[in-house]
Amino acid sequence: MKKLAEGIAALLVAGLFVAILVGVARRYILGAPLVWIDELASVLFLWTIFWSAAFVVKLHEHVAFDLLYQALAPSGRRWLAFAAAAVVALALLAALPKLGGYIAFLWRERTPALQWRLDYVYACFTLFVGASGLWFLARAVNLLRRHWRELV
Repeated sequence: MKKLAEGIAALLVAGLFVAILVGVARRYILGAPLVWIDELASVLFLWTIFWSAAFVVKLHEHVAFDLLYQALAPSGRRWLAFAAAAVVALALLAALPKLGGYIAFLWRERTPALQWRLDYVYACFTLFVGASGLWFLARAVNLLRRHWRELV
């Protein structure tokens, strides 16, 4: 499953790269800019960021300010990590219904050039919030188990 998520992220990055190259070539080499290519690049960038953050990038690879965390003993790290994971999980999962409702509401709106429905464009944010909420919930549960030292 991890390889599939990484493959999709790689395809999104490749698509973004090609879109930018085509846009630059059309604008500066051929002198005939494409209006829709900037919009395509923006949507691909949005999907790349949220897809990768939800399914590919590991927690320790994110930017973190962990001075207090590193100063604690392992048991203190465990409980701080548990509290943080639980609070983040609850916040994300609690926001999910309203977020999903708002994004579903966006079916009425469309992008200017490609006329794509905005609920499809921003569906990646719902995926991100849901996947991240479940991941943090699993982390909180795992920190209560016997092998918690592997996580701190």
